[in-house]
Amino acid sequence: MVARGHFVRKADWARFLETGLVPGDLDPDLAASWLRSRDCGVLPDRISAPQVATEILSRTRKETAELRRLARNALLRARAMLKDTGVMMILASPDCVITETEGDRGVIDTGRENRLQIGGDWQETSIGTNAIGTAAASGRPALVHGIQHFCEEIQRWSCAAVPILDPVDGTVRGIVDISGQTDMFQPQSMALAMAVGDEITQALARLIGEEREALYQQFMDRRARWQNTHMILIDRRGAVLHDTRAVWSNQAIRGGAIGARGEEDWAGEMSDRFSGMDSEILRRDGLPIGMVLTAYRGHRRPVETPSGDPFDAFLGTDPAILKLLEHARCVTASNVPVLISGETGTGKELLARAIHDASSRRHGHYVPVNCGALRADSAAGVLFEPQGQTVDQTGLRGGGAVAEAHGGTLCLDEIGEMPEDVQPFLLRVLEDGLTRAGGGAASDRSDFRVIALTHRDLPRDVAENRFRRDLFHRISTIQFRLPPLRDRAEDIPLLAQHFLAEAAAEAGRQAPALTRAAREALMAYPWPGNARELRNDMQALVLFCGRGVIDTGDLPDKIRDPAAPPAPAEPDERTRILEAMAASDGNMSATARRLGIARSTLYTKIAAYGLARPGN
Repeated sequence: MVARGHFVRKADWARFLETGLVPGDLDPDLAASWLRSRDCGVLPDRISAPQVATEILSRTRKETAELRRLARNALLRARAMLKDTGVMMILASPDCVITETEGDRGVIDTGRENRLQIGGDWQETSIGTNAIGTAAASGRPALVHGIQHFCEEIQRWSCAAVPILDPVDGTVRGIVDISGQTDMFQPQSMALAMAVGDEITQALARLIGEEREALYQQFMDRRARWQNTHMILIDRRGAVLHDTRAVWSNQAIRGGAIGARGEEDWAGEMSDRFSGMDSEILRRDGLPIGMVLTAYRGHRRPVETPSGDPFDAFLGTDPAILKLLEHARCVTASNVPVLISGETGTGKELLARAIHDASSRRHGHYVPVNCGALRADSAAGVLFEPQGQTVDQTGLRGGGAVAEAHGGTLCLDEIGEMPEDVQPFLLRVLEDGLTRAGGGAASDRSDFRVIALTHRDLPRDVAENRFRRDLFHRISTIQFRLPPLRDRAEDIPLLAQHFLAEAAAEAGRQAPALTRAAREALMAYPWPGNARELRNDMQALVLFCGRGVIDTGDLPDKIRDPAAPPAPAEPDERTRILEAMAASDGNMSATARRLGIARSTLYTKIAAYGLARPGN
C-alpha cells in the first residue's frame, strides 16, 4: 500500500519530469505509477481528468448497477457522516470511471474543477498517478497525498482508494475512494475506505454464494434428466462452474459476462463459442444468473422416471468412473454375481443399489447382510430364520436373508471380513440357493442375485489362504473397483458443492459457494475417507460457516495444512487381533466374540500371523 510517510519535495517531482530519476524515498507503488504515467504520455500540466461520453457513462453505470446497489447503504451513510468534514466518498468502475459521489457538498463542488465527478475518467493513462487509478492498476490500496500526484493541478488533493476485489477470482470489481483537499487531509481516510470496501466485498460474497447455490441446484436437476450428455454450467460473469468433460472447468471465458448485452445475444454468443451445444438461461427471481449448455439435446430423450437414472447418484466426469458406470449399466440386464471393491467411503453400496434399482429385480427386496458379523453358530439363523422373527443384532429382518431376497438382490457387505469357518456354509447357500438349512426341494430354492462388497484385496487374501478360492470365484463373475477420491480430483468441486447443497437444504439455509482457492485446496487433499469424509466436512462447513462463500480459511486444518498428520488408516487384521486380545485380557473366547469369529478361527489366525498366545 502507498504510504503517506513517503513524501517527496516539489524539486524531486520536477527532477523526475526532466531526467526520469525516481526519488529514492518514493514508495515503490508510486514510483511504478510515475513511470507508467510518463511512459504513456500523460502531460504533467493537465488540469483535469477527461469526461467520458454520455453513452459510455450510461453503459458503465449499467455494468456496475450491482456494485452500486451493494454500496448504496455505505453511500447513504457517507452523505450524513461526511457532511462538513472536507472529504467525499467516491465509487468508481474497474476502469476508473466515477459512478457515485457522496459527502461534503462543498468538496464535491470543488472536485468538479478537476472532473472528480460522475463520469470522470481517472485511469493513470488519463490523468497520471492518483489513488483511484493506482489502486486499479496495482490491485492494492493506494494513498496518494499532494505532491505524490503526477499532474500538478491534481496535487491539491489527498486521496485514499481501495480496490473491491471479487471474492471468487480476485479481479477488481470497483474502487472506493475517500478524497479531500491536501490541507484537509485526514489520517483515518484509508481506514474508512478499507471498511467500506470490505462491507461491499462481503455483500458481494453473499450474493455470489446465493446465486451459485441456485445455479448448482438447477444444473443438478437437468443433469438427472440428461444422462451421459456433455453439459457446461456458466455463471452470468462467464465463469465456468462445471464442465462434465472437465475441459473448461474453473476457467473464465474472456468477455463471457452478460454485461450490457441482451440475453438473446449472450445466449447466442455462448452457443457459437461452444459449437453444437444448445443454451438455456437460468434465472433467480426472474433475473439471469447463468446458463447451462447441453450437447445433442435434440438427439436424446431425458429419463422419464421420477428419480432419473439410478446411476446418476454418481456425480463426476472422471473417465474411470464414467467407464465403470457404463459397464455397470451393461450388467443390470443379467443375473451374474458382481463383486464391488474399493476403499471405505468410495460408494460401494451406492453402486450396488444402483445396479439393483436399474435391473429387472428392482421390484424385489435389496437385502444387505453384514458378513463380518456372521459366526458359525448364528449364520444359519441369519440366513434362514423363520418368517415373523424380529430384527436381530446383525441388522437383518425376520424371514431370513435368503428368503427375503427372493426375486431381488442379496448384498454380501464386507465379505472379506467373513470368518473362515463360515465361508463354506455361505458357499453352499450360494450354490444351492436354499431358503432353509438342509432343504433341497425345488420349492425351497430362492432366486436372488448376489452382489458382494469389500474394502479388502480379495485376490491377495485368496493367495494368502485367508479367503476361499472357490467362494471368491462364485461371487466375482463381474468385478468393479471404485477409484479413491484422490484419483478423481477433478470431480471433488462438484461433489463438494452437491454435499453443501444437501446439507444446506436439510438445515433450511442457503448453500455457500466455494472460492477457486478453496476448490484447489479440496482437490489437493488426499481424502483417506473418500466421499464419506468429504460429505461430513461439507456438512460441518454449512453449520459453522455463516458467510455466502467458503474460502481456504474456512476449511478444516487437515486440508489447509498439508503437513497435518493424515487420518489414521483402518487397522489391519493382525492389529485388530492384538487389540482384541489386549482388551479381553488374553481370554481367547472373549477375544473371538469381540472379533466376531469362531475360537478355532482365532487360533488359526494367531498361528498364521506368528502371534504369541497368552500363557505361551
